[in-house]
Parts: sequence; structure tokens; C-alpha cells
Amino acid sequence: MTRGLALFAIFASIACGGDADSKDKKPVKLNRLSKEKSAYLRQHATNPVDWYPWGKEAFDKAKEENKPIFLSIGYSSCHWCHVMEHESFENAEVAKVLNAHFVAIKVDREERPDVDDVYMTAAQLIMRGGGGWPLSVWLTPEGKPFFAGTYFPKAQFIDLLGKVNNVWSDPVKRKRILADATNVTKYVQTVLDGEGTGEIDPKIVETGTLQALASIDPEYGGFGTQPKFPSPTSVEMLLRHGLRTGHEESLAKAKHTLRRMAQGGIHDHIGGGFHRYSVTRDWLVPHFEKMLYDNAQLLGLYARASLIYRDAGFAAVARDISKWVRREMTGEHGAFYAAQDADDPGGPEHEGGFYVWDPTEIKKLFPEAETHRVLLAWFGINEAGNWEHKPGKTLLQTLKSVEDVARASGTDGDAVRRIVAEATPVMYAVREERPKPMTDKKVLAAWNGLMISGFAQAYQALGDEEMLESALGAARFLREKMTREDGRLIRRWADGEAKHDGVLADYAFVTAAYLDLYESTFDVAWLEAALALHKKTVELFHDEKDGGFFFTADGGEKLIARGKPSMDNARPSANGVMAFNLLRFSELTGKKETRELAQKTLERFANSLTRYPLGAATLLNALDFANGPREVFIAGKHDDPATRALIEAVWRNPDRNRVVVLVTPGLEKLLPPAEGKTEVNRRPAAYVCRNFTCKLPETDPLRIAWPGLPKPAQKPPEKPEGPKKPKKPKKPERPEKPEPADEDKDK
Repeated sequence: MTRGLALFAIFASIACGGDADSKDKKPVKLNRLSKEKSAYLRQHATNPVDWYPWGKEAFDKAKEENKPIFLSIGYSSCHWCHVMEHESFENAEVAKVLNAHFVAIKVDREERPDVDDVYMTAAQLIMRGGGGWPLSVWLTPEGKPFFAGTYFPKAQFIDLLGKVNNVWSDPVKRKRILADATNVTKYVQTVLDGEGTGEIDPKIVETGTLQALASIDPEYGGFGTQPKFPSPTSVEMLLRHGLRTGHEESLAKAKHTLRRMAQGGIHDHIGGGFHRYSVTRDWLVPHFEKMLYDNAQLLGLYARASLIYRDAGFAAVARDISKWVRREMTGEHGAFYAAQDADDPGGPEHEGGFYVWDPTEIKKLFPEAETHRVLLAWFGINEAGNWEHKPGKTLLQTLKSVEDVARASGTDGDAVRRIVAEATPVMYAVREERPKPMTDKKVLAAWNGLMISGFAQAYQALGDEEMLESALGAARFLREKMTREDGRLIRRWADGEAKHDGVLADYAFVTAAYLDLYESTFDVAWLEAALALHKKTVELFHDEKDGGFFFTADGGEKLIARGKPSMDNARPSANGVMAFNLLRFSELTGKKETRELAQKTLERFANSLTRYPLGAATLLNALDFANGPREVFIAGKHDDPATRALIEAVWRNPDRNRVVVLVTPGLEKLLPPAEGKTEVNRRPAAYVCRNFTCKLPETDPLRIAWPGLPKPAQKPPEKPEGPKKPKKPKKPERPEKPEPADEDKDK
């Protein structure tokens, strides 16, 4: 584009800096958002701004009155979204300008990821990179974007609104706006359609792994510097590479990253689970929101890592995530909530106060000298503290080994483990009495799909029945409350209302979840559900002309662009998960056409894979799967301990490039390759196959393995291994505004 940024210079001088006046009284009159179920939209229901939810009514008004649209996109747990609301959207002066000259639309990006995807892409062009939330975009009445930013302090926001209105009111300048908006829209359409189809370079998986290795922080682990995100799909890529090739560096750096994340402040050592990201390189200072999707991916990742490294500490982290989800993120209906807020009423600048501690609190709770000495040393709590917002307060981390803590506190390792185990629930109960961050209790199909898979995979690795029950409870809810009679998925459920058409991620992630449940329970009903939903996905989303899968379904609402998500963000790319699903179904059913569709999907994004392999880790991991998966058929009765032993031998093998089937009567009608797989001499037997060519059946679980992999663990790890002592971390820094658009960093 040569003219797409012509108007940027008009507004750019006022896009930063600012006033933080938020003293205006909150009005009590409710606006249209009070009728919405979204927690984020309802947070703005008392604003004096004349907000509209996304929909025809708002666009019709803009066209009728010839006004530009101000589109504000955010989500309930976004700290800087709250800041902009308090400073600007609660302010009568701001509302007066917005209401007079604009049609204001508020969107929850978690309910409408399709809207967010389109306008974040436009914003990144207009802002020449970057992006984040709250996302602020100005549109023509037809929805074409012409200017964008993120968080604006009140004074700058009012000034900017005035300048936009002046430009729009000038017929000559408005003509330029309309032309620029058309150019931006064409750019968005090109970007979201992705790059052209090409051949898959056999070396691309290796190239992507080398890029990942080169970008890892050698001291603290993780990718890049700061802010630093967990990036589970990239860590998964290193694990796959290390298992497949025996490459020690891949396995070592993945392990170091997982260990440092688990030790840092990004990990909630008292309540469980992980925060969204770290604003510091050393994982100490988190952005305090907790998202279901991060923890879903990390649950399965840590459980699998416990098998790869025989590391009980990693197994404990997985159980820690599981406990938090079951205790705080699961509704009575069995489904999982979306997020916990970054902000809390008692925190410095409304963030973080819920999580910090000081020595006085610990000594008061645990007056016995040995106990509080151990806890202060284990969690790194001291008089100076490490939380710059409030001297003397400490963000917990576990940098010292059990042995170091034992020496420092004059006790032994067993006493350290016992004291920490007994004290943590007490600290949790006390912390629960503090002003607590809000939980967004909406249920999102895609995110529940990720967590169902995380629980199912962790169950297979660790054998925890509660994990399986959690997965089953959420899956039943999705089938009963979020699936229409015609088989279509609904995106969001809240307060008894299911609303919004499912997008590709909903279908892809839930299909994968049903497959994972089948491989965890061998209940054919979940296999049938997966097959039915997969068929519906191909029907609604597949691009028969150019390949790949669209973000939105055929026949749905038409936005200014319709993309094909190929790059990973905070969640795996939906096309990457679709490639996995196709490959798994091809191994299960033996259908050649399913394998060919998977290959065409991967080829559709070949150019993106070549140019940005680290940003497309899920597609690369699917390619890794495609290069030689195993089909494992187990013949035997489900309740026979000998059958269970064979199943667990497969589950505890860390190689995920396989499908596993329990052969039951009539299964060959769904899965033809299951035919002829029978017990051997009335003993349960496992058939390990590749390209449907099987080795001789095995009845001994210790002999179920394939070349190039360590012998599978027969029991999950139990005793935790103490972490190694790292270098002293740097002083934490305060979070920067706005919420970084990590989800769009690779576009």
C-alpha cells in the first residue's frame, strides 16, 4: 500500500502520553449493554456512552446519520481495558463527544474472535505493527477501518475524537478517508486469506526447530526477552524434535523453559495455575490475569514432560493446574469458565495485591520457628520484598532446591516437603479472604475443548481419575447445551443463554477433545461425536477451491474479510489443529481421501510455514505427526487388568504420534482397520502398526514400544524433584500498556 497510511500523520501526534483523570462520578442509567450476557459488555452497561453491541442496528444508524463508527474491542480480564473505561468511558465529557459525532460499538473479543481478528489485522497495518487491547478502531458506516490505536488516556482521546470528527466533516478529507479505508480493507482481505499454496519442504520442521532453539533465552528459558509468554506449541515442537531425533539440546532447552516457568511468579504457587504472561524476562512479575486456554495447554504439556524426563516435579505442576481448574474454574454445570481478572480491589494500581505476601503475615500464620523459616526460604519472602509497587511485599517464586531450603532453615528435606505441603492450603484459605479478582464465568466452546484435551492427556499420563471426570463433565455440557440439533456448535454460553455461531477454532478444538476422550475412555459415543462434528466442520468451513479452512462458516455473517487462521497465537492455529484432526482420522479409518485432505491443508500454508516456521508451530507439529504415526489396536475386554496394562503402556509412552483403539464388537464398521485384531491365545494383545502394516501382536506391556524412544514409564512419577538454584533475578518492572497483542504478533 502506498496511500493506506495517509491519515496516520493527521492523528499520530496525539496517540501517546496522557492524563489519568478518573474522578467523575459513575452514572446509574443503564445503556444497551445491560441486556448482554458478556461480562465485559456488562462492565460498560452504566457508562454514559451510548454503546451498541455489534450488530445491524448500529451499522444502520451510522449509515442513516452518516457518522463514523468508533469500535472498542476488549475482554473482561484485560487490565488496560478497565483503565480506559474508568478514565474515558465513564467520563461525561468523553461520552458527550462520542454520542454526538460517532456510533459507538463495544465488542467482547472472546465472544466474537472473528470481528477481533479482522480489525486487529487492520490496526496492525495502520499502527505499523504492534497492537493490543483495548483495541480502538474508527470505521466507515460500511465497517471499513481508517484509523486505529489501543489505549488512549482521556485528554488525548478527547482530542483525537475531535480531530477525527473534523476530518470526517470535511468533504475533501472524508473522500481521502473513504479511499484509505478501501485500501486498508483490501490489505486485510489479502493478509487473512494467507499466502498461496506450495510444496512442503521436507526440511521445514528442522528449520522451525532451529529457529526456536536460536530464540530461547539461555538463562531463564522461554522465547525472546520481555514480555515473555509460555508459548506451549513451540515448547511442544522442541519435545517432538528431541524425541524423534535424540537431539539433546532440544530436550534440554524445553526442560529448562518448563522448569523456570514453574519456579517463577507467573506460576501461582498457592492457588495453582499460570498467569497470562510475564512482564519480566525472569518470569517473576506476571500480568495477573489467568486464562483457561493457557492452563489447558500447559496441563497436557507438563503431564507429558513428566513422562519424558521422569520428573515428578512436572507431574506436580500438572496436578496443581488441575486442582485450580476443578476448584475455581468449573461451574456446577461441569463446564469451564473463561478467565480470572488481572485486577483486584486490593492491589497496587488495582493489580497484583491479591497474590503478594510479607514476612509478618507468614510468621503470624505459622508462629513455629521451623515452619516459618522454611516457608520464607522456599517462597523467597523477605523484608525487602520484590514487588516494586509496595515495598516489603513479595511475589512468590520457588528458586531454591529442597536441599538449599533445608540447609538455610536448619532442617531436612522431608521436613521441607511436609511443611510446604501442609502450609499451602492454609495460605490459600487466608488469601481467599482478601479482595479477589473477578472470574468471567462465560463458557467458550473452543477453550473448553482445549481444557478437555488437557485433562484427557494428563489423565493418560498420570492416571488421575478426577481429571477424566472433569473432562467428561465439560464434554457432556458442550453436547447438551452448546450443540444445535443440526450438529452446529454455539460459541458462547452464559447465564443460561447460548449465543453466537461457532468459528473454526470451536469446531477444531472440540473435535480434538472428543478424540482425546475416546482414547481415554474407549467409549464409542465420543468417537461417533468426533466423526460427526468433523464431517460438519468440513461441510461448513473447508475451501474446496484453494484449500484450507475458513475462520467462519459458510452462510454466516459477512465481515469485510474472511480469513484462514494458520499462525499460532495464544492458542494453537485452528488450521493446524484441523490438520491434526484429519491426520488422526486418516489413521483411525484408513481413508486415503482424509489423508489427502490433510496434505492439501498443509500445502495451503506451505509459504507461511517456510517464511514463519516458529509462528506456525502447530502446523509444523502436524507435519511431524504426518511423518510416520503409529496405529495401536488393543484387543481385549476393557475391564480386564491385562487389557488395562496394555493401554497404560501406550498412554505412558511420551510419543504422541500415534492413535490408540480398543477393539470392541462392531467397531470395524466405524474403523475398518480394526477388523481382524483379536486376542492371542485368549490373552489381550496390542497390535502396533505403521501405514497399517502391523508387527506381531504383543501381550506383554513392557514390550510395547517403537524404535527411537525411551522405554515407556509404567507408573507416573510420584516424588517431586527439587528445582536447581538459578542466578538472582533482576528487579521486577511494572507492566506496560496496553495488553500486548501476542495473539497477532506473527501477522
